[in-house]
Amino acid sequence: MELVTGIPALVHTVKALIIYANDVRNTPKEWEEILAHIKNLKYLREKYESGHKGLHGEAGASRYLDDINLGPRMEKVFAEIEKKIPQKREGMKGKVYHWLKRAEWPVISKKDAKDLQDSLHKLETELGIAINVDIEYISRTVLERVRANEILEWLEGHSFDSEQSEMQSDLQTKMTAGTGTHLLQSKELKEWLADGEASKAFWCRGARGAGKSTQISAVICNLESKWREGVHSSYEERAMGYTYFYITPNCLKDLTASKIIITLLLQLLKQVTSGDSDPNKASFPQAIIDLAGPSVRSGRIPLRQELTKAFIESAKCQQFPKGVFLAIDNLHLLPVQDRSDRATDLIEGIYEFLTEVQRSAKIKLLLCSGNAYMNHFLGDTEDIKPFELAATPQDLKTYLNHKIEGEDPKARRFRADLRQEEGLTKEMVIEELIAKSDKSFLLPALQMKELFNSSRASSISDVLKSLPPTFLDIYQADLSKIRDLQHEESLRAKIAISWAYFARRNLSAYELECAVSFGRANQGGNLPRRMNTIKIDKILDWCQGLLILSEDVESNGEDLILGGSTRVQFVHSTVYELLRDQLDLIQRIEEDIARECITYINETDLTEIVSDDVSSRGWREAKARKYGLLSYSAEMWGFHANRANNSEIDDLAIQLLQQESKLEILLDKLPKGASTYGEGDLLTAMGFHVAIHFNYLRVAKLMVDKGLGQINPETTVQTFEGDIIESKTPLMWAIISDAKDVSEWLVQTGANPNIKIENWSPLHWAIAKGKYDIAKLLLDNGADPNLQTSDKNETPLVFAAILGLLDISKLLVNYGASIAAHDIEYMTVAHHAARAGQLPFLQWAIDQGCDPQAKANGNTTALSAACYQGHTKVVSYLLKLQKYPTEELSALLDWSVQKGHIEVVCALLVAGADTNYPAHGGWVKNQRTSDGVGTSQGVDDEPCYWTPLQRASRNCNIGMMQLLLNYGASISEKSGGEWDSKGWVRNSLGTESQKAEGLELLERWEREHS
Repeated sequence: MELVTGIPALVHTVKALIIYANDVRNTPKEWEEILAHIKNLKYLREKYESGHKGLHGEAGASRYLDDINLGPRMEKVFAEIEKKIPQKREGMKGKVYHWLKRAEWPVISKKDAKDLQDSLHKLETELGIAINVDIEYISRTVLERVRANEILEWLEGHSFDSEQSEMQSDLQTKMTAGTGTHLLQSKELKEWLADGEASKAFWCRGARGAGKSTQISAVICNLESKWREGVHSSYEERAMGYTYFYITPNCLKDLTASKIIITLLLQLLKQVTSGDSDPNKASFPQAIIDLAGPSVRSGRIPLRQELTKAFIESAKCQQFPKGVFLAIDNLHLLPVQDRSDRATDLIEGIYEFLTEVQRSAKIKLLLCSGNAYMNHFLGDTEDIKPFELAATPQDLKTYLNHKIEGEDPKARRFRADLRQEEGLTKEMVIEELIAKSDKSFLLPALQMKELFNSSRASSISDVLKSLPPTFLDIYQADLSKIRDLQHEESLRAKIAISWAYFARRNLSAYELECAVSFGRANQGGNLPRRMNTIKIDKILDWCQGLLILSEDVESNGEDLILGGSTRVQFVHSTVYELLRDQLDLIQRIEEDIARECITYINETDLTEIVSDDVSSRGWREAKARKYGLLSYSAEMWGFHANRANNSEIDDLAIQLLQQESKLEILLDKLPKGASTYGEGDLLTAMGFHVAIHFNYLRVAKLMVDKGLGQINPETTVQTFEGDIIESKTPLMWAIISDAKDVSEWLVQTGANPNIKIENWSPLHWAIAKGKYDIAKLLLDNGADPNLQTSDKNETPLVFAAILGLLDISKLLVNYGASIAAHDIEYMTVAHHAARAGQLPFLQWAIDQGCDPQAKANGNTTALSAACYQGHTKVVSYLLKLQKYPTEELSALLDWSVQKGHIEVVCALLVAGADTNYPAHGGWVKNQRTSDGVGTSQGVDDEPCYWTPLQRASRNCNIGMMQLLLNYGASISEKSGGEWDSKGWVRNSLGTESQKAEGLELLERWEREHS
């Protein structure tokens, strides 16, 4: 693959000169040095070509190598060298080396040799820079770990990554040796993964409990091992990337298609960071960098379409040369029969994502479901590759034998009982269970629970004969046993199951103890304490094994905070399905849990929990031992109350929200967005704002009707210290909280869409949060698309430019936003887009008529803004868009050199910038500190002007110095003070080794060019 026009000439020249060097002795020094440069260029060319092949589709973008016109310039230099090499004699056949053995080196003058050496050295420098930009970091310099961590933390805040990792780990832990590898070892899967064509979806289907999740986890574990083995290999040798998502009943409560994609993106990034050779650096796929940049700053979740595009493009990048494996399990748990807006949005979002993924030849999509819901996602059966998953008799035999021979007390007691029964052996028990298994691991596991029950009334033989044949029968039998318990025990078991079903996250063991000890079954009416809670073991016994503790974390009984205790979960997702389809089997619904959460908060004495020092984590840890359900109640009560749709609960909520003594803890536990609110917001916040935050529309309306909230309240308040501060309006709270229902109601009820608080309007907030729907709602209801912020005169379009939100930008323009508007510093959207590195937005803005040459205060242009920030692609685009005067390009070198943007400097030099142009440096000529660094310039001081080389020398930037010397920078120039470049190196900010290297470079250059 020839990448530049100069490559053919380079290949020929390299061959010819290497033949000369091998076959002709006494190579002249001039040709030795030329040959050294040629060999290095050959190495760099091969590195560029190798890396470019690994970029796949990303190579189609504008390349820096082309931006700096490197190909034609290489061609020109190589042509000059070719003229010096004897051509093949007429009449001779074969390659050059067939007749060169007796040839002599061509004569070349020292001047010509030096010119060629300098030209080749310049090409080396620039090709090295092109490798950095185009190949190694894909148009970006290295992302430092702090930047990588920002992206990872942003994704983790909106993902289910920890739950997915725990699920994968749990499945691997539960896998019995010798089982769970049928899918991994299958010929069908191996052929499908190796198929280089556009992938068909691989459909793993089978009975519930057939071990499908375990089988898939084995494939993921295998891919993970292969990735780790080749993680430090070259990109071409790396294994396939892997991503996965297990849909669970717990995550369904907050599941969105966007969160699934974010989780998958996070998994890809963690693989990228684990594979970087330098642990302090990470080279992320460009698609994720472009997506994360504006989103990290705003804290917003990108649109689903943006996330889908980022995932698909990331799967094509050089970090995953063999593509990416994607598995989504338990699709049958999705609420496809639910007609609510939320469920519909979830199903449609996942469907659209999977549809786009199926079109990519770089993604292998494996889907798994226990029922026919798969057809909703796969459509035409020709697009799927079905594979039946079932527990084989050998798998089941290994699994059951492992359980019976276990060392837990129940297994030992079972073996002792079995020895007492005549005519019954372990092998016979196993065969009987296998016969009833229906190719499922789960069914015999649940049946074995009955056999292991030490309180069974009859013999093992009799129990074995009467075992229920289906999951439903087993669960119904368990529920029947719960009904047969004594009244209080039965009630508490139902309470526990209800909480596990409706809770928005898995409860800790202690939280469930408190939940079961509190409420209708609590005769004394007192809050549960550690000494009077019902222990978790007893609760699990009452629940007949339908609830279990997570096995991956051990608890010492004292870790009561979320993240430090075992979690309660259903024994299997099929229990959740049963309860979902037959809600009459459980006693509790949303209003009961909402009522208990509100009651718990009401009856908790907050005086010893709320601390003046909020950073002390007062109630979070120390008091959680005493008030175990408070954390969950304060955080989640609003979700349960809102979903209850019950007027009695709404009245209780209003009563709670009127209690000032409770507001601090309610505000402290707002589940999202609290960090966006300032001092004024929290000082003036009322219960009305908390209701808004939960999108609790019914209560918000009632509070306004009762005079407990205002649509357009007074927004300026005076603090006890006499300061006047502003607080956000209810509409702004709703936008920040993503409370769409309340936002619509507030706007339709007359909320002012053009009010400005702390300089921003509601429309500015909607754009800052990336809320397209809210922005359109505001514009439809009179929001001014050209309204400027109070401090900087920034229009909403400027916000969109900074964040690169093209969809919202087009919406604003359609509603009359001026593309030519500018802020208080006369910066246009082109300035802001260039400064933020938003190239697609900048291209769109210029197409819309925004002037790329417009000058803001300080003669700032879009080009100068991009140079200052080091946005190479933006700089390259603007330089190709039009020709700039040499003086303007030369002036831009100063900041670019100072900030070390070597790619930008190279692009400016190629475009015609003068390396000896003195720029105003801001230092005083005659005033120096002891370390040689100038003091800040005073009003009457003589200004100081620096050349780019003096700037680079002061910073001891060796690479920058070499680049500038290649383009004719003068070492002796002293315009930047009393020192030339060597003097600045000696008095620079560099280390002693850097100073020595810098001086050696400058002195060698002077010797060679004197």
